[in-house]
Amino acid sequence: MGLGVIDLPTFCLEGTVEEVFYKKGRPKVVILKTATGTVWIKLEKSLRCELAQPPKVGDRLRLEGMISDKYDGWVKQYKASHLEFLATAQPSAAKRSQPCKVLICQKSSCCRRGAKELWQELEAQQLPIALKATGCMGECKRGPAVVVLPHKKRLTRANAQQIRELVCSTEA
Repeated sequence: MGLGVIDLPTFCLEGTVEEVFYKKGRPKVVILKTATGTVWIKLEKSLRCELAQPPKVGDRLRLEGMISDKYDGWVKQYKASHLEFLATAQPSAAKRSQPCKVLICQKSSCCRRGAKELWQELEAQQLPIALKATGCMGECKRGPAVVVLPHKKRLTRANAQQIRELVCSTEA
């Protein structure tokens, strides 16, 4: 007897990306909202490697591939071998106008090095920022430790002038 080849059913789905899960910096699973519902679609390894740009939340995509049964047919697994961008998500005006978020370590070592004073000075300046207290950032001897989001800029021995310059440079 020869070995038989099993033909798996194929799919072609169009929809909007709701979420993307990454592994080693590359997209592995895309949650796609289609006209018929939400589908989890795993991307083949070869497809992950050849993508010039990863899909983002809000992108419209067309995905094609195979459907296989898992767990004795209880679950259908979608595995895409082809991805096509139909439209890319445009950043909304609301996202652009959001204030920067400044995370300031409030553990004892950073507080001894001026984290509380920095917090009070930033509040007094009334910059368009949201302040958030955090736990240890691992920079205890070089505190106060600060992270400025959304550009993820890490500062040590931070002062209000550095943060003000960073925030003002991103508003332009």
